[in-house]
Amino acid sequence: MFRQALPGDDPGRGARSLRRLRGLHDRDRRLRLPGRVRRRADRHLAVSTWLRLLHGYALIERELRRAVAAHCTFPQFDVLSQLDRERAGLSFVELSRRLLVTAGNLTGIVDRLHAEGLVRRAIHPADRRAFRLTLTPKGRRLVRRAQGRHHRALTALLAGVPARDLRVLRRLLDRLRASASARAGSRAR
Repeated sequence: MFRQALPGDDPGRGARSLRRLRGLHDRDRRLRLPGRVRRRADRHLAVSTWLRLLHGYALIERELRRAVAAHCTFPQFDVLSQLDRERAGLSFVELSRRLLVTAGNLTGIVDRLHAEGLVRRAIHPADRRAFRLTLTPKGRRLVRRAQGRHHRALTALLAGVPARDLRVLRRLLDRLRASASARAGSRAR
């Protein structure tokens, strides 16, 4: 199987070749081990799943931005929609938690909405240092029109996916969010 070393041959050559062959054999054995294959596949699966989520999100968000652009910017739409859900209004802190941004990120958006007469600022009844944000009637009319366009665009974008599949996807995304939240929470401690 292996040739005998000849004068002038590199004495380490045969050993290196043998180690290389053993390495290939070991690698083949590793690939057959279910645990190692699974870990490699899971690592690839996690990345490819994440990239698909990002790509899908980016495509959908781009179309939704276009849909509401006639009425407001997408960040303004997010703020107005959250305020539309809460008739009693929200504090900056509550709003920032719902939108997953810092209160500082909201300041400029809320300032513009307030200047346009779409949002009202009132002193928070429980904390006189804070504001409670509510929609004005003008803001409510605008967000309802934008929500109609948003809903129609989203419905059209997802029309090719059966409702049953959307329900399954929603459950899977809930599990994904719970898993990620649990991992992120354990690291924060």
